[in-house]
Amino acid sequence: MKLDLRLTMVASLVRPGKPIADIGTDHAYVPVYLIKNGIIPSAYACDVKVGPLDNAKKTIEEFELEDKITPILSDGLISVPHDVNDFVIAGMGGELIAKILSDSPWVKEEGNHFVLQPQTHAEDLRHYLLSEGYEILKEDVVKDKRHLYIAMEVSYTGKVVAHTESDYYLGKLPKSSSIYKKDYIEYMISRLDVQYKATRKEDIKALIDSLKEALS
Repeated sequence: MKLDLRLTMVASLVRPGKPIADIGTDHAYVPVYLIKNGIIPSAYACDVKVGPLDNAKKTIEEFELEDKITPILSDGLISVPHDVNDFVIAGMGGELIAKILSDSPWVKEEGNHFVLQPQTHAEDLRHYLLSEGYEILKEDVVKDKRHLYIAMEVSYTGKVVAHTESDYYLGKLPKSSSIYKKDYIEYMISRLDVQYKATRKEDIKALIDSLKEALS
């Protein structure tokens, strides 16, 4: 199985050797890829809707992985077994990912590992994570068909460290990446500029200035 650039990035951040719960699995491409390539031993493929879960079951059957991947109808993490320590939550908005984590406080256990791929509002997800004792270990970014995608490798430590507002927008993306500098930061600036023109709030202007500094 070959994944697209977005899902390849997601798969690259998964911790090897550990079973995962893939939340919002859709076609179960990520767990199938990880198992077929010997990266993880098993997985739960979870989705809130019957249709996507049926798609996942077809993929699992196609690759004859019924003994390795268990499909679960689950609203976020609600129905995921509590012995899982590694989670993939990809392909949804940052605010929804934050809500999924917030709705299942049992995942706030030291050593738990998360790969999160917010489609929108990454800054809101970073704010939630860093305010709730999660540590962002690493981030990555790809550009596929004019769309920018980022992913985060996260662990739970229980420690809350103070951050600035610009930290929530800049994240831990690789500073050497031309995609990060030219595309991602400029996109963030353009979004904030729209807000500033509508509100003329000085804190937004200061945030824009701090992001512009990161471009240099």
